[in-house]
Amino acid sequence: MNTIKQKLIDLFGLDKMVPKKATEMLERLSRLVFQEVLVRALPLLKKEDLSEYERIVYAQENGEILFKFLSEKIFDLNKIIDEEIENLRAEMAVEH
Repeated sequence: MNTIKQKLIDLFGLDKMVPKKATEMLERLSRLVFQEVLVRALPLLKKEDLSEYERIVYAQENGEILFKFLSEKIFDLNKIIDEEIENLRAEMAVEH
């Protein structure tokens, strides 16, 4: 997950912002990317893996544990993440 946050910091220049504002923006962007990754990743899980995913979510494990689980189960997860970060960047560029 840290690599996702680092990519967002680099891509959006968050390191040039006021720290408090940068932290808030990073959390928002991370949430948006993670939600889109889940939309694409969950249908790729096998039925038994979905049960484990639900257990992790229900137990309110931290995002690192969930990310590790997904990266073990979904071969192209990093590619999906990169695509969703790029989609977010493109979407935000159009809005501005």
